[in-house]
Amino acid sequence: PPNTAHINGIFGIAFQDLKKMALMSAYMESVPYDYFIKSMGKTNLLDNNTGQLPFFDSRYSNALVCRSLLLNCVTNRYAELWKKVFDSNYNNDSWAIKNSRLSNETFSKLSPEWTYNTPVRSDYERRMALVEIDVIVAMALGITCDELKLMYSIQFPVLKAYESDTWYDSKGRIVFTNNRSLTGVGLPRSEFEEVKNMITGTITQKVVDDTLGDPEERIIEYYAPFEKCDREKDYEEVWLEFDQRYI
Repeated sequence: PPNTAHINGIFGIAFQDLKKMALMSAYMESVPYDYFIKSMGKTNLLDNNTGQLPFFDSRYSNALVCRSLLLNCVTNRYAELWKKVFDSNYNNDSWAIKNSRLSNETFSKLSPEWTYNTPVRSDYERRMALVEIDVIVAMALGITCDELKLMYSIQFPVLKAYESDTWYDSKGRIVFTNNRSLTGVGLPRSEFEEVKNMITGTITQKVVDDTLGDPEERIIEYYAPFEKCDREKDYEEVWLEFDQRYI
């Protein structure tokens, strides 16, 4: 957001063109660009390796910018950025796959005015936005679907292990995950094992939420059924849709 700064613990890039900034953000959120940096064997992301990343405009740019904004503009501090970069063509976009956890109103109801409902907030939606970014970036770079899957399977074993044991409820909330960076998200394994085969019904969890200051007790409700995702299978399905969409 405007009026923020950081020390050298973070490497920053400034853009005069906000749309280009959002586009580069999408590129750098993708597996292909992460793979590019990993393949260099560097321990830090600095100008000497970031400067080698390709940056270009393409017919996929609008879709990438839209998804990057939906992922990042999560508070009203991003309202000005959203308004300046918003494009009415976002309303014609849609998810690449059909799933009850995904609604195309995510795109059709977008407007230049940022609201709390503007960004994607459910765990499943955010994951799918990143999956779609991976596919679109690969297409823009001329990478094949098989090559994208190979990048993922070889260079991202930790992500693959997390994906193999992260479960979503029917509304898109993570109900269980082995992801170590998501400590406290979802049910403990022992509790989840008892309910993971539920077909219908709900499970409640009492949590203490201190994200907004003073600790507050909340009740989280998970809706059965629960299921895992297969990123490589999703890549294939998303690829088929976008291959037809961008003929």
